[in-house]
Amino acid sequence: MSTFFIGFCIVCGMVIAARGDGGGGRIAFTSLRDGAQWEIYVMAGDGSHPVNVTNHAAADGAPAWSPSGTRIAFMSNRTGNSDTYAMGADGSDPVNVTNHAAEDGFPSWSPDSRRIAFTSNRDGNTEIYVMNADGS
Repeated sequence: MSTFFIGFCIVCGMVIAARGDGGGGRIAFTSLRDGAQWEIYVMAGDGSHPVNVTNHAAADGAPAWSPSGTRIAFMSNRTGNSDTYAMGADGSDPVNVTNHAAEDGFPSWSPDSRRIAFTSNRDGNTEIYVMNADGS
Protein backbone atom coordinates (compact mmCIF):
# COMPACT_ATOMS: atom_id res chain seq x y z
CA MET A 1 0.00 0.00 0.00
CA SER A 2 1.35 3.43 -0.93
CA THR A 3 1.60 6.24 1.59
CA PHE A 4 2.14 9.93 1.03
CA PHE A 5 3.41 12.68 3.28
CA ILE A 6 4.11 16.33 2.65
CA GLY A 7 5.44 18.80 5.17
CA PHE A 8 7.56 21.89 5.62
CA CYS A 9 10.38 22.32 8.09
CA ILE A 10 10.67 26.03 8.91
CA VAL A 11 13.95 25.63 10.81
CA CYS A 12 15.72 23.65 8.08
CA GLY A 13 13.93 25.34 5.13
CA MET A 14 12.94 22.09 3.47
CA VAL A 15 9.77 20.98 1.72
CA ILE A 16 9.31 17.22 1.88
CA ALA A 17 7.20 14.99 -0.35
CA ALA A 18 7.48 11.28 0.18
CA ARG A 19 6.13 8.22 -1.54
CA GLY A 20 6.29 5.03 0.47
CA ASP A 21 5.65 1.55 -0.85
CA GLY A 22 5.60 -0.24 2.47
CA GLY A 23 9.20 -1.33 1.99
CA GLY A 24 11.09 1.89 2.68
CA GLY A 25 9.91 3.99 -0.29
CA ARG A 26 11.95 6.86 -1.66
CA ILE A 27 11.69 10.43 -0.43
CA ALA A 28 11.84 13.52 -2.65
CA PHE A 29 12.68 16.79 -0.93
CA THR A 30 13.84 20.32 -1.64
CA SER A 31 16.97 21.74 -0.04
CA LEU A 32 19.60 24.48 -0.26
CA ARG A 33 22.32 22.06 0.88
CA ASP A 34 24.47 22.47 -2.27
CA GLY A 35 24.37 26.22 -2.75
CA ALA A 36 22.26 29.30 -3.25
CA GLN A 37 19.38 27.73 -5.23
CA TRP A 38 16.72 25.25 -4.14
CA GLU A 39 17.29 21.80 -5.62
CA ILE A 40 15.30 18.55 -5.56
CA TYR A 41 16.88 15.48 -3.98
CA VAL A 42 15.76 11.87 -3.84
CA MET A 43 16.92 9.55 -1.07
CA ALA A 44 16.10 6.15 0.37
CA GLY A 45 13.27 5.93 2.88
CA ASP A 46 15.78 5.53 5.71
CA GLY A 47 17.42 8.88 4.82
CA SER A 48 20.50 7.40 3.19
CA HIS A 49 21.93 8.13 -0.25
CA PRO A 50 20.54 11.61 -1.03
CA VAL A 51 21.05 12.50 -4.71
CA ASN A 52 20.52 15.92 -6.30
CA VAL A 53 18.25 15.07 -9.25
CA THR A 54 17.74 18.60 -10.63
CA ASN A 55 21.21 20.17 -10.31
CA HIS A 56 20.24 23.36 -12.15
CA ALA A 57 21.14 27.03 -11.69
CA ALA A 58 17.44 27.92 -11.32
CA ALA A 59 15.34 27.27 -8.21
CA ASP A 60 13.50 23.92 -8.30
CA GLY A 61 10.94 22.81 -5.72
CA ALA A 62 7.56 21.33 -4.76
CA PRO A 63 8.34 17.78 -5.94
CA ALA A 64 5.37 15.49 -6.49
CA TRP A 65 5.80 11.76 -7.14
CA SER A 66 3.75 10.11 -9.85
CA PRO A 67 1.68 7.24 -8.40
CA SER A 68 3.93 4.75 -10.21
CA GLY A 69 7.02 6.29 -8.59
CA THR A 70 8.75 6.64 -11.98
CA ARG A 71 8.27 10.40 -12.52
CA ILE A 72 8.45 13.57 -10.48
CA ALA A 73 6.55 16.76 -11.29
CA PHE A 74 8.01 19.96 -9.85
CA MET A 75 8.03 23.72 -10.20
CA SER A 76 11.00 25.75 -11.40
CA ASN A 77 11.87 29.27 -12.49
CA ARG A 78 14.16 28.06 -15.29
CA THR A 79 12.32 30.25 -17.82
CA GLY A 80 12.37 33.35 -15.63
CA ASN A 81 8.97 32.65 -14.08
CA SER A 82 7.50 29.67 -12.31
CA ASP A 83 6.53 26.75 -14.57
CA THR A 84 5.62 23.13 -13.93
CA TYR A 85 8.04 20.44 -15.14
CA ALA A 86 8.02 16.65 -15.21
CA MET A 87 11.11 14.40 -15.20
CA GLY A 88 12.18 10.84 -14.56
CA ALA A 89 12.57 9.95 -10.87
CA ASP A 90 16.34 9.98 -11.44
CA GLY A 91 16.21 13.54 -12.85
CA SER A 92 16.37 12.47 -16.48
CA ASP A 93 14.53 14.29 -19.28
CA PRO A 94 13.07 17.32 -17.49
CA VAL A 95 10.30 18.84 -19.63
CA ASN A 96 8.49 22.14 -19.12
CA VAL A 97 4.88 20.94 -19.32
CA THR A 98 3.13 24.27 -18.67
CA ASN A 99 5.40 26.62 -20.64
CA HIS A 100 3.27 29.69 -19.97
CA ALA A 101 4.06 33.30 -19.04
CA ALA A 102 1.91 32.98 -15.91
CA GLU A 103 3.14 31.65 -12.58
CA ASP A 104 2.44 27.89 -12.66
CA GLY A 105 3.40 25.49 -9.88
CA PHE A 106 2.62 23.16 -6.99
CA PRO A 107 1.86 20.13 -9.17
CA SER A 108 -0.03 17.00 -8.16
CA TRP A 109 -0.53 13.81 -10.20
CA SER A 110 -3.83 12.12 -10.95
CA PRO A 111 -4.14 8.57 -9.55
CA ASP A 112 -3.55 7.06 -13.02
CA SER A 113 -0.50 9.33 -13.75
CA ARG A 114 -2.16 10.62 -16.93
CA ARG A 115 -2.82 14.18 -15.71
CA ILE A 116 -1.16 16.82 -13.57
CA ALA A 117 -3.07 19.41 -11.55
CA PHE A 118 -1.26 22.67 -10.82
CA THR A 119 -1.91 26.20 -9.61
CA SER A 120 -1.72 29.15 -11.99
CA ASN A 121 -2.55 32.82 -12.08
CA ARG A 122 -2.94 32.83 -15.88
CA ASP A 123 -6.40 34.43 -15.72
CA GLY A 124 -5.52 36.94 -13.00
CA ASN A 125 -6.56 34.74 -10.07
CA THR A 126 -4.67 31.82 -8.63
CA GLU A 127 -6.72 28.75 -9.51
CA ILE A 128 -6.26 25.03 -10.06
CA TYR A 129 -5.78 23.78 -13.61
CA VAL A 130 -5.48 20.24 -14.97
CA MET A 131 -3.53 19.12 -18.05
CA ASN A 132 -2.30 15.91 -19.60
CA ALA A 133 1.02 14.80 -18.09
CA ASP A 134 2.78 15.56 -21.39
CA GLY A 135 1.62 19.20 -21.22
CA SER A 136 -1.14 18.94 -23.81
